[in-house]
Amino acid sequence: MWFLDPAFFVLIMGLLAFWFRSSRWRRVWLVGFLFLSLVVSSIYLAYLASKPLEEYRSYSGMVSCGSFAGVIALGGVIPNEDFNRERGIQLGSSAERVVEPARLYRKCPNFELVFSSFGKELGGIPGESELARELWIDLGVPKESILIENESTNTRENALRTGALLGLKDKWLLVTSASHMKRALSSFEKVGLNVEAVPVDYLFSEPPALWSFSPVEGISLWRTISHEYFGMLYYKLRGWI
Repeated sequence: MWFLDPAFFVLIMGLLAFWFRSSRWRRVWLVGFLFLSLVVSSIYLAYLASKPLEEYRSYSGMVSCGSFAGVIALGGVIPNEDFNRERGIQLGSSAERVVEPARLYRKCPNFELVFSSFGKELGGIPGESELARELWIDLGVPKESILIENESTNTRENALRTGALLGLKDKWLLVTSASHMKRALSSFEKVGLNVEAVPVDYLFSEPPALWSFSPVEGISLWRTISHEYFGMLYYKLRGWI
């Protein structure tokens, strides 16, 4: 939601600093604008804020193939709005979400791979789940080992619709970005699915320097982090986690 975007708050603070006629209030808002800009630009503060979300240890890839029915992967990986056959399937920054399940399948050929996302087709363009199926087949996963859920619009629906597709009997590995894993795992467990976390796509591989500042990178990181915190709050208020 645009009104929760950190860049929006910085812009409003900056505009208000010049709106007040009183020089005192102008100074107050200008200081607030500079302080907020500094916070949003700090990579180290973003790292500290991300730690509670990404407290999962880096996944080792060691699984007992007989303990799981397969892998559930969540969408947000393939930007299909500008897809065309000439360029082929393009992957976004969260590419590990779709690559890791294929890697796990090579280790455990008994696995089924499930991709949960939105849209069977958008304006004649295949939906993300359909493109994920194509990509997995290209990566050597047999078509009969792939299931897709393509009617979800959010994490809550990912859980509900995947549960309806698979049933609640088996145990599954759940693949999504580390920053999103807390909300995703809780959502799937809430509907009765037995899942174990496979976090990928960490925002930070190691702590940044204390003096690391970058407005562009910082805003991008804070967008992801704030989206998850607000998302978790909303889901808790709705009783979804």
